[in-house]
Amino acid sequence: MDLKAIVIHHLDKKSGGNPILVKAPAVLPITQLHIDFVDSLKDVYYHKSNPVYGVFDEKVDSYPFQKYLSAYLDHKTSFYDFSVKAVEHFETIIKKNHMATGGYVLFCHYTTTEDYVMTVVLNNKSSYAIGNNLDLTKDLILDLEKLDFANATNCSRWSNMDDTYLSFTKGRKNISNYFREFIGCTDYTSAKDTSENLKRAINDFLLQKEFPKTQNEKTKSEVYAYCSDRMRKQEDIDLNVVSTLIYKDDPEAFRTFAIGEEYQVSATFKGHNTLKTLKYLRYHSIDLSIEFDRKLLQTKRLIYDGKKNTLLINNVPQELQVELSNQNNG
Repeated sequence: MDLKAIVIHHLDKKSGGNPILVKAPAVLPITQLHIDFVDSLKDVYYHKSNPVYGVFDEKVDSYPFQKYLSAYLDHKTSFYDFSVKAVEHFETIIKKNHMATGGYVLFCHYTTTEDYVMTVVLNNKSSYAIGNNLDLTKDLILDLEKLDFANATNCSRWSNMDDTYLSFTKGRKNISNYFREFIGCTDYTSAKDTSENLKRAINDFLLQKEFPKTQNEKTKSEVYAYCSDRMRKQEDIDLNVVSTLIYKDDPEAFRTFAIGEEYQVSATFKGHNTLKTLKYLRYHSIDLSIEFDRKLLQTKRLIYDGKKNTLLINNVPQELQVELSNQNNG
């Protein structure tokens, strides 16, 4: 990661109170500490917050954050000036919301394989430690685990006019809504929702095409392998790649099907673990949990009899045999 700029302002506001803005005098000189901090922030953002995705509202004058950001990216203003205009706009937003709260508003610009500007509101929390005198001490530290206010703008995709380029932490609804108003996003969807829509599109498309069951299971297994690899690498899923895996003879047919009004799958999106059911069947209750690869039904390793309501396991693995034998002997 290449950290290009970082600045922190303090917008202090308690629920029910008035905001007090303290602007930073300048951007921070970048050190390894700042790079490590932003790396940690990104890790929490993408791994623990279940981001939702969207785009800027077209009404630029009503949602001017995008105007300020565009001026910076076009080299018409400095990063510091962009951050000041943005935080002043945020002050205006939370002033109108009686229950809104503030915090330390961090803006940073970094590049990985693509260009990003991240906006995060952080607050302190109490931390306890044991000192050299073997007694408890209390201090204040930044609360990175609780990201109710956070946005990452993929500037590369925004410039290329891609379908989605904004992401937000999925915080408490009444809080995240006014933060999204500040950024200017009124149209968004979660990674889980998009993944569920993709699964529905795949199942409906394959059903319409009336492909053999064995081919369908193989196709869904290949799609899951691709999606799983992208999620493991923290990279977006590309609908064009999925479309090729679904229907190699005419990938555009599935892509058009998936992006239609009924499914609304984005061209690129973050995957969610719900995609695992493309390959695996899962069931869980208090007294029974089972998960298996769908192909085992095709190979007859597992045989389901709907009339008898039974599921037969052939060639029981040795480890499970031992467990069952011990249970019987016990």
